[in-house]
Amino acid sequence: MKPAAFAVLSFLTAIHGGAPQRFRTDAEAVRVDVLVKDGSRPVAGLTAADFELRDRGVVQRIEAVTFEDVPLSVMVALDTSDSLAGRPLEDLRGAAIAAVQLLRPDDRAALLTFNHRLWRRSPWTADRAPLERALGGVEAAGGTGLHDAAYAALTLKDETPGRALVLLFSDGHDTASWLPGSHVIETARRSEAVVYAVSLRTAAGRAPGYRLDFRSGVQPPVPANAKSLLSEDFLSALASQTGGELLAVTESESLRRTFVHIVNEFRTRYLLTYTPSGVDAGGWHPIDVRLRARRGTVTARRGYMK
Repeated sequence: MKPAAFAVLSFLTAIHGGAPQRFRTDAEAVRVDVLVKDGSRPVAGLTAADFELRDRGVVQRIEAVTFEDVPLSVMVALDTSDSLAGRPLEDLRGAAIAAVQLLRPDDRAALLTFNHRLWRRSPWTADRAPLERALGGVEAAGGTGLHDAAYAALTLKDETPGRALVLLFSDGHDTASWLPGSHVIETARRSEAVVYAVSLRTAAGRAPGYRLDFRSGVQPPVPANAKSLLSEDFLSALASQTGGELLAVTESESLRRTFVHIVNEFRTRYLLTYTPSGVDAGGWHPIDVRLRARRGTVTARRGYMK
């Protein structure tokens, strides 16, 4: 059976026309995925007393802190545009297979590839075999619909949800999307997924093509004060808004090590649970997570929509 290829416009219209994305909560409780590092090393052994969490500026009582015992739901979204032909695509396949092989029996994953079209190579599954078979059939061709693919990766959720990780890879600028990057960033802010983006920038680089950052099908002049909407910054913004990270590599041989690092690091993240108190229930909730009296750098999403 051939993998499903999405007709981009109809697929995005179906998703985009639905209900607005909301950060999922269990009853009134909110879960926040948090990474704590001292230099390059994750910090282990923290408890609720080590964290200070503010919701709309109001300090909250953290009810639970979990570490590695929550299954993962990993969406792997890979750029397979024509610039990946040859050795880079082989290295990309190997990197994705290595990441899949790190998943535990209760973890689940799905595979999405994209060029100027979106391909759902494997639905959500706990079985590694179809994921690996699908990766073996990937070919490099076409342009780069990065914004559309990122939107699909964020919205094609696992029906048996765990800790949501989007592992998104691209080697170039967006040249084919219907959606502007600013809309996808806003969707990410409302999603519960953590995005780890991997960018391959070779020394030779590539032609920027048409950048569709503001509205569909148009390459408008970019004002100086709108630099954050440029496609060069898209992956960085996507990662920072969700509490993830952008990892840039210059050689495709580094992709395997990078993908493995992402899965291993994601398992070291803390999951903080709290019930918002002293704040209005609806709308956008900016959150701020810090350490009380411990050394370390905290990375968490910027907020959630409820």
